[in-house]
Amino acid sequence: MDDATKCPCIGSVFVAGVAADRDTIERWKDVGVKDSKLLSRKRRDELDRMIRSTARAHSTLHIPPELIDDKDLNLNAWEMVTMLKIIQNMRLRCDFRTVRVDNWEVSPEWFRRRFEHILDRSNATLLKRKKVRLRKRLLREMDLIPEHRADETYVVVGAASILARSASDRQYDRYRKIYGDFGSGSPGDPKTRRFVWDHRKAPVPIIRQSWQTFRTLSNLDRLADDPWYGRLRKTPR
Repeated sequence: MDDATKCPCIGSVFVAGVAADRDTIERWKDVGVKDSKLLSRKRRDELDRMIRSTARAHSTLHIPPELIDDKDLNLNAWEMVTMLKIIQNMRLRCDFRTVRVDNWEVSPEWFRRRFEHILDRSNATLLKRKKVRLRKRLLREMDLIPEHRADETYVVVGAASILARSASDRQYDRYRKIYGDFGSGSPGDPKTRRFVWDHRKAPVPIIRQSWQTFRTLSNLDRLADDPWYGRLRKTPR
């Protein structure tokens, strides 16, 4: 299990899960499946198709900007909810008990606390209102192993990172056809900051409005008053 595009201020956060047997994982390793950040877009797309066609099960879901901005739960909690939904989706197709996760929390202990918090009875009404149904008994049977940089350590987690990043790439392709060129989507990209500033009065739905990027730029009458924009434009690339 892994995520992608958590830092950008444009678009969804994607979470992907993949299940495979040992022989398949060895074949993936032989053809270069690894952390998506180490691969070109073209190679990610090639491996994405191969992984989806050879995995025992896979599932990719996204947390859209409107849900990221929904503070009934914070982003880490929404990510946990999404991960648990993915586990349920994949269990419909194959049996597994162990789930290796590229840990987005500060420690394994915080990850487990988040897991228990989401499944706690106190969240039942909220999840029902959000139309989220979690099978608590099934999920508590899982052996969840959260580990930082697991996408670099385990080929199967690297495969999940490729599915998540490729899904995000496809979303950005669709967005650019509709909204034009917004750069990389990163808060550190001057083109992205200009796009957000241009839409500050009537933000388009792809912008994460709860992000500091939007909150800062939406209060400026002149983009030149954004200290980050001027500094980033002068940075050699």
